[in-house]
Amino acid sequence: MPTPEAPRRVYNPLNHYVALTIVLAAFAFKLEWQLVVLAALVSVTLFSPERKKIYRGFLKFVLPLILIGFLINGIFFTGNVAFSIGPVKFRDQGLLFASVVATRLALIVIAISYYFSRVKPETISEYLASRGADRRFIYIYLLSVAMVHLMRDKLQKIYTAQSARGLDTTKNVFARAKYLLPMLVPLSYSYIAESLDRGLALRAANFSDKKSPATPIVVPLVEIIVNRKGLFIGRLVLLAGVAVTIARFVK
Repeated sequence: MPTPEAPRRVYNPLNHYVALTIVLAAFAFKLEWQLVVLAALVSVTLFSPERKKIYRGFLKFVLPLILIGFLINGIFFTGNVAFSIGPVKFRDQGLLFASVVATRLALIVIAISYYFSRVKPETISEYLASRGADRRFIYIYLLSVAMVHLMRDKLQKIYTAQSARGLDTTKNVFARAKYLLPMLVPLSYSYIAESLDRGLALRAANFSDKKSPATPIVVPLVEIIVNRKGLFIGRLVLLAGVAVTIARFVK
């Protein structure tokens, strides 16, 4: 009786090559080029069906940090006065420094969020396994991703339970932080305990002993089909980013 074929899943490497190029641009490009890349990235992600996932964390956590950075650097940095709001004076050098940091941070966060919103974690792990990555690294990666989702789901359940008890957890960020901070330690300990249980189970299955001849042959559950066109275009994009970086430092 023939064995059933493994289901197939297409992986487009263009996604991670573009994300790598944008992260490279965040560290190596000039501010003018970074703003061009950021404008193109925002214009693409705003029309993406996953835009809520991409910008949810950015608007809640990253954007307030950027605004605080503009406020602090603009006031306390040295340089000429760019403008004043009453007695508060904002320095041009501080605003320029804050612009560089803000653009860099926005590029990295939006690019990574866009990548993980388009590619499922299990697809990434299966692709890494097909490329010969160490299974222990894949295991740590999956644990890290699972920790974010697990803690988010547990926190949502706790917030719902607290709301049912009459506590208002939707007032503002400070109210949510007030109920969040006491729960971080027990949630972290519970997840570490669950991770240790998974690790013991995998060790019992000889998962971590990669070079041992006793390691069983693992049959992949999903066959990863690499999009060759996306692979070619992605490598061209990354090479273009590297070329721009080299040209900048050669001058």
